[in-house]
Amino acid sequence: MRSIWAITYKEFIHIARDRRTLVLLILMPMMQLMIYGYGINTDVKHLPTYVYDQDRSYLSRRLINAFTQSDYFTVKAQVTSLSQAYSALDRGFAQSALVIPPDFSANLIKKKTAQVQLLIDGTDSTPANVALDASQAIVNAFMQNERLIPVQVFPIDFRPRLWYNPDLKSTYFMLPGLIGLVLQFLVPMITASAIVREKERGNIEQLLVTPIKPYELILGKIIPYIAIGVIIATSIITTMHYLFVVPIKGSIVTLFFLTLVYLIVCLGIGLWASTVADNQQQASQIVMFFAMPSILLSGFIFPTGSMPVWVRDISYFIPMTYFLKIVRGIILKGMGFFDLVDQVWPLLLMAFLVIVFSIRRFSKRMA
Repeated sequence: MRSIWAITYKEFIHIARDRRTLVLLILMPMMQLMIYGYGINTDVKHLPTYVYDQDRSYLSRRLINAFTQSDYFTVKAQVTSLSQAYSALDRGFAQSALVIPPDFSANLIKKKTAQVQLLIDGTDSTPANVALDASQAIVNAFMQNERLIPVQVFPIDFRPRLWYNPDLKSTYFMLPGLIGLVLQFLVPMITASAIVREKERGNIEQLLVTPIKPYELILGKIIPYIAIGVIIATSIITTMHYLFVVPIKGSIVTLFFLTLVYLIVCLGIGLWASTVADNQQQASQIVMFFAMPSILLSGFIFPTGSMPVWVRDISYFIPMTYFLKIVRGIILKGMGFFDLVDQVWPLLLMAFLVIVFSIRRFSKRMA
């Protein structure tokens, strides 16, 4: 521990002396939050939908087909209970759930008003608006098409209901995601120069002759940047909550703990890049190689459910894919740790692998 704290103390001195960089590291996340929070806008189709058909009649199947044949909804599964539909929405497996009551066709044939409900995940306002408008148009077209319903019937009482973000505020969706985006950009970038800086300044030779083990050096390098990452995450979450008034429905302790796990993964990516690269420019290029897929394939802009299968398979190797579901689940849906286990264990595995790989690679270079 004495060796680790010696390296940690040395790294803190490095950071404190470079005050300009330190100020940029603290102010830049809030500046990016302001710019991206107001400037980003998206549009999607093929929303994953679960169906709970209690009627199981010809008319209910035709209504489901009307949703399926549209470009806006993709029926992923038909469930047998409301709890399954609720769970699919909570865990992000579906963005909407169509609920058809058992008396749907009977009421239509008896010329009574038939009720149909569509539950919509409102965390992302753009797809929610699309689902709201498209579903209303589909139901209206279903009623007006006489070929589908040979008898004259009363209109359907269609009741769409928005969950998690009933006011459809885009900031509620974008700003929690920006926590992962900013950490993905900044943290690996500043840690990528940790070991490379020692090489460029000739300090690596001095480290080689000291009785410091590779894991002690790596841990000593990580600890100061964990502290910086926590400050960055705290500033973003505080700005999001108080400036943009985004409510945090889940546990703040769970949020910070899982953010710390994600932070370690980001730190590991930067350290791995620093062990591979020979200079800071190469390390930065390696980090940037991971940046673009993290934006486009993680679900930050485009829902992963609407992507081709082979592209979705790639997204499973991106840490931000799991963290976005975690942070949005805690902040917007109030999900707990055990509700997010499917997203937590891949991050824990990534954190372990990337740190171990960095230590082993640095050991080979020191040998």
